[in-house]
Amino acid sequence: MRDLTEQEFSDQLTDLASSLRRDIEAKANGLDPAPEKIRERRRRVLVDKDFWFFATTYMPHHVWGEPSKFQKHFSQRFPQLLDEKSGCREWWVAPRGECKSTLLTKIGPSYIVALGLLQNPDVRAELDVTETPPFLDYLLFLGAETRMPTKLLEVTKTELTCNANLAMDFPEICGKGHPWRVGDAVTRNGVKLEPFGAEQAVRGTFHGSVRPKVLFGDDLITDKEAKSPTERENRWSWVEKAVDYLGPPDGSVKYLGVGTILNTDDPISRAKKTVGHVVHHFKAIERLPDHMDLWEQCEELMRNDDKRLIDKSAKSGKTTPDEALPSFKFYLKHKKQMDKGAITSWPAVRSLYWLMRQRAKNSRAFGTEMQGEARNDEDTVFTDIQYIVQILHHWLPFGACDPSMGKGETSDPSALLVGMYCLELKKLHVIEAVIKRRVPSKLAADLIAMQKDHNCGAWGFENNNAFEYMRTSFIDVGIEQKVHLPLAPVTATVAPEVRIDGMEPVINGFDAKILFHARLTHLLKELDNWPEPQTDHHYDGLVALQILYMIAVTRAGRGLGSIATGGRRNGTNTDGY
Repeated sequence: MRDLTEQEFSDQLTDLASSLRRDIEAKANGLDPAPEKIRERRRRVLVDKDFWFFATTYMPHHVWGEPSKFQKHFSQRFPQLLDEKSGCREWWVAPRGECKSTLLTKIGPSYIVALGLLQNPDVRAELDVTETPPFLDYLLFLGAETRMPTKLLEVTKTELTCNANLAMDFPEICGKGHPWRVGDAVTRNGVKLEPFGAEQAVRGTFHGSVRPKVLFGDDLITDKEAKSPTERENRWSWVEKAVDYLGPPDGSVKYLGVGTILNTDDPISRAKKTVGHVVHHFKAIERLPDHMDLWEQCEELMRNDDKRLIDKSAKSGKTTPDEALPSFKFYLKHKKQMDKGAITSWPAVRSLYWLMRQRAKNSRAFGTEMQGEARNDEDTVFTDIQYIVQILHHWLPFGACDPSMGKGETSDPSALLVGMYCLELKKLHVIEAVIKRRVPSKLAADLIAMQKDHNCGAWGFENNNAFEYMRTSFIDVGIEQKVHLPLAPVTATVAPEVRIDGMEPVINGFDAKILFHARLTHLLKELDNWPEPQTDHHYDGLVALQILYMIAVTRAGRGLGSIATGGRRNGTNTDGY
């Protein structure tokens, strides 16, 4: 995208102000002009510090309706921080669409300007206020580029000059102050507003004898910059210097920031790990539903049946409402179970079904925009996963088991995988992946059930330590149930990290040797998260996947029924077994 000329940028600001004026006029709701009602509303804003009331009463063109969990929290926390005499460094991460930038940088400055009226003894007497609060008379807008904070300043200026509701109740702050120009403004009650971008020299800025009191940070790093370790380091250094040294010498400057986590090393991510910073993190789905097995079935319908129906309707010139989608009908049928345990941030606006569908469409984009879970692209191993188009009957079935021990929630999950190997293409097609915590008897039962379903020619079974006894006992259990379990012993000789990383050439790219069924959401999530540490598992599915690929490649050409030692050559092989 080319850089804008000064005239083009000036035209943009004019259009922005005009558009906002139209929104303000369209949303103007007739407030009661009676003096006692005006005093009541002023008291609620200036004395009770009801920020949500201020936002929805005077700026309903920005926010309205039932607040989300983030909006409720911010509306309580923001006035508290402004009231404190000490400084702070607080950040908010919230899902896209929850007005985090709007509340902080579009409504927040006007609210602070209104609070400045309490410096006037007549206003304090009118409202029976005895103490004089701190005067936050110098506000800075900070952003990755100067143009965005300049636009935010223009929004505040437009509110102060065009908002009829605000002018009715707070006439002292409305209208133009001096100066009142692009990139620089002082309100009628003496609050200076100024924007700065990361590329500007911000050191030493002042307003008369006053240093900045509140710093508003909004998306301090761009998507492109977040990919560069150098840019991430430079931006964090800029933020730290701004917070530490721009404000008064007593450290009372308040830094308040919002943004999207673009990288696990970007400014917000660093703030999470740095002393003195507080990061409030809100997710669209705070807790996933208990019955994820039902959601996996629903996701399979989304990817297959929904798509066919939508394509068919589009060809005939029709649209497909959610109510007609097979996945939505499945959800309604099992709604009670599928909703159980789920906690979302804004149920009045976003349904669980819609959120889970967005998650299924693009898990990485959903993680970034709605969950605040970004990845370091340079650390991502499996970046180009290929999916199965069709399964042919002559492909050869193989299985793999990464067993586990223990009964409690702290035990590792076990993983059972099944794949179909095509000798002609030399490709493995993974069609089943069941990863969960099991006691040994449950693992044996599941393994036997999957063998009945798929009749695998061989199962790779990791037999390190006590797992060798488990392998032989499972074979005996199978015999008792008249099911042959061809469990091939596989002994790991190198760390799982090395074995998993070694699959990168056969998983990534158009000519990948391992392809996946789209419904294997748990396994695909492990691929997407690798190698970042996880609290609920140790990549047991990926360990089993490596065993499955090794067994399929080494056994496919040798007959399906034999049980050998996992393809060893002179005690070990290049697969780490």
